[in-house]
Amino acid sequence: MPRFIPILRRLAARVSRCGTPWALAAWSLAWFAAAGSVRGEGTLLEYLQRAESRSVSPASANMETIVEGEPMPLADEIALEQPLSSASSVAEAPYYDDHEPPFGVGPEDQPSYLPGNMPINWISGPYLRYGVDFTIGEGILEGGQKLGWGINGGFRQALAPGLAPGNMFFDLGGGYLSAVGQTTRVVDGVETNTITNVKTPVADAFTVNLLEVKRASVNLALGWYWGDVVDRRGQDPRLRFATRFGGRMGSVRGRFIKHLDLVPSANSNIQSTFLNTDTFGGLLLGTEAILLSRRYDTCNILLTADVEFANDWIEFGGFDSGSLGTASLMTGFMLTR
Repeated sequence: MPRFIPILRRLAARVSRCGTPWALAAWSLAWFAAAGSVRGEGTLLEYLQRAESRSVSPASANMETIVEGEPMPLADEIALEQPLSSASSVAEAPYYDDHEPPFGVGPEDQPSYLPGNMPINWISGPYLRYGVDFTIGEGILEGGQKLGWGINGGFRQALAPGLAPGNMFFDLGGGYLSAVGQTTRVVDGVETNTITNVKTPVADAFTVNLLEVKRASVNLALGWYWGDVVDRRGQDPRLRFATRFGGRMGSVRGRFIKHLDLVPSANSNIQSTFLNTDTFGGLLLGTEAILLSRRYDTCNILLTADVEFANDWIEFGGFDSGSLGTASLMTGFMLTR
């Protein structure tokens, strides 16, 4: 840089002949070059000294920082490169499981958290059954019992965690049942004069046979899954059993055959007065076997076999009243997630 200074001065002398502004610019450039040469030599010397001090190893620099208490120029970058903790300290850290089991589930019944293991109340969803029924005992149907048929469906849902043990569920459904048998009664009637419209009660006017009771109802029950509260998918296929108890209400209609035992008077007819319908209530107790076999990610179709015992209290006004005990054997399926 110093050898260029005389050249810049001669160039400034020539430019000064062109005019005052150009001369001033040329002399300023020469002055800055001279000053920069001195300052540049000093700056280069300082740069070499700093480069020599930075050649110290990071470990020794770190020790000097700790001992002398003076921060290094790259202290922040070095700190970012250091690991927060060693691998040994991470491996030795204990693991604490803060999982809270549902109400009624002991430590021995908690899931092992293997893929596919779930609480047993995952068996929830809509279902449909169809089968046969038998009339039990001598109630509203005294004899001549034959096989009937029935169909029912509904939805099963686990109770909310914390409100009940994990094995419990509620079941809401409805269905239709046909119970076949025979009951014979002699009932009264009413004789009506077609001219005067006068009605006269007549005793023992009809012999009536009840041959069938048709029941349509809704039911609500609470249930319990037997066995382990945890369902282990690795053991599929297998059977799980459940029991439910609840109530039922609905409407019944009887199928009657009647025979007039009296001869009506002239200009009159005799009509029966008994009722062939009723609104009833009853109880039910059922046990179900479910074949667990999960094959799909979106929906599982579980096969079921169900035995249900029910007792309904029925009254056909003017005919008879009593209970209708039935035992139903049904098979069907349930859709679950």
